[in-house]
Amino acid sequence: MRPDEYEHIVAEHFESKGFKTQVSQYSNDYGVDVFATKGKIKIAIQAKMFGNSTRPINRQMIMELHGAKDYFDCTKAIMATNGRIIDNALKVAKKLKIEILEIPAIKTNFNSKSQKPNREFETIWEKDVIPLEGKTIKRADGKTNKIVSVDWSGIKRVTSNGKEQKIKIEIFKKTINHLLENGSITRKYINDEYQYRASSGIVLILANTSLFQLTTNPTGLKMK
Repeated sequence: MRPDEYEHIVAEHFESKGFKTQVSQYSNDYGVDVFATKGKIKIAIQAKMFGNSTRPINRQMIMELHGAKDYFDCTKAIMATNGRIIDNALKVAKKLKIEILEIPAIKTNFNSKSQKPNREFETIWEKDVIPLEGKTIKRADGKTNKIVSVDWSGIKRVTSNGKEQKIKIEIFKKTINHLLENGSITRKYINDEYQYRASSGIVLILANTSLFQLTTNPTGLKMK
């Protein structure tokens, strides 16, 4: 199951409780995947389908959701997941009054009223990025990166310095959606959007797909 399908399962759960839902677009969601409204109640919901990955729900995710709730003037925030929640996330969620809701990644018979947006990112991830798993890719200077694994939580790679690094899928979403909307992106933009040092890896990985190519002055990517 893809993350966008899980988001609609989450939306269906709230629709079955009498809420109106809206599944948000990745480019402008600020971490909110679903909005659910009923009367004066407006809930910011983040859907994390981590059941088949090693990535857990951590406190940073909870704190970011709390900020998104306030940004969108919501009355409540809920973290919906089928994955593992670590203790520090539970502690922060209790303090910030954020509910953690376990929803299995199982399709239901409920007829969702939420309008499904065009999820080009998931298609690109499935067809162009996931097949890079296990491959060794080269930089312009001849140094290599080994793509250890690719799943719906992100990419694990071994850098040219021999260090193992995990790049979260969220920054790939932002990068690819920016490319789809604007045609190009710079490493500076990626660095501004991602707190970890991984822009060179993101650019290298995406340049090894059939859709994007490297640019110079400034360094970045553009659509082929």
